[in-house]
Amino acid sequence: MPVSNDDLNAITDMFGRYCWLVDEGDADGWVALFTEDCEVTGLYPQTLKGREQIRAIPENTYKATQGKLRHLAANMCCDYGERPDVVHAKYYNLVTDWSDGGKFRCLALSKVVLVRSGAGWLIQRSDSEMFLG
Repeated sequence: MPVSNDDLNAITDMFGRYCWLVDEGDADGWVALFTEDCEVTGLYPQTLKGREQIRAIPENTYKATQGKLRHLAANMCCDYGERPDVVHAKYYNLVTDWSDGGKFRCLALSKVVLVRSGAGWLIQRSDSEMFLG
């Protein structure tokens, strides 16, 4: 069942923040969007588990590209899971590199499981299939 407009707006806002935070290298802000026991697959050969294992992603990405990557979450669709405090979302994550005039870097087909918390929606699991440019 598709999510309510209020939940969709909150989730869309959260993913906008996700993109800005990772692009700005803000590790603390970015990991705060995930549950403590989160799992992230598809970015590295191994599954990353927990906030501490994903913490280096924004900072390393920022340093490696001098802050010139830009993420864009698009074509998002969300459905409630087994309970109304669980959402299954799918979206495209378009990544561009602006270090040399702008170019396509990769497209991630992302599927996430979100859980409602006192802080809003948090990412519990993120699975991405990467298509590199």
